[in-house]
Amino acid sequence: MLKDFAEKFTKEEILFKQIGKKFFMQDKELEKCKLQQNEKYFGLFLGEEKEGSFVPSFVFLEWLAERSKEKIFVKDIGEMDFLYGKILRTRHIDHIEGDTRIGFLKLVQNMQDENLGYGKIIGDISMQGQVLKPKLDRGLFLKREKKLKKVEEKR
Repeated sequence: MLKDFAEKFTKEEILFKQIGKKFFMQDKELEKCKLQQNEKYFGLFLGEEKEGSFVPSFVFLEWLAERSKEKIFVKDIGEMDFLYGKILRTRHIDHIEGDTRIGFLKLVQNMQDENLGYGKIIGDISMQGQVLKPKLDRGLFLKREKKLKKVEEKR
């Protein structure tokens, strides 16, 4: 599951441990630190399985962004729209690296090459219109905060 997801962005091998439905980057130094043979250990959280699919962590998306050429770079307006979960249009995009076929996943980067999340290509890049649908974006934290405020206000 994790390997299938990672292979969409990079050919670099990733060593990981799975504990239940969660995936962690394997770390030989942590293995040396184990006090007891049956004690669980883990490293950097990479993501987890939810409802039969892999949901990456933002740290894992950063790791992939350092190693991948499957990126879409967005302008300032595209950055804001993506973070609010809106579908990206041609006017939002500065340039694209890697494959541009419909159905492919892309890491979404701002103009400083900072990862904002990832999405799926849903339209022809050369045409005006909808191009990329967000799958996971860092705006999740903003939206979660907004929901919590609404719940608190109702109390």
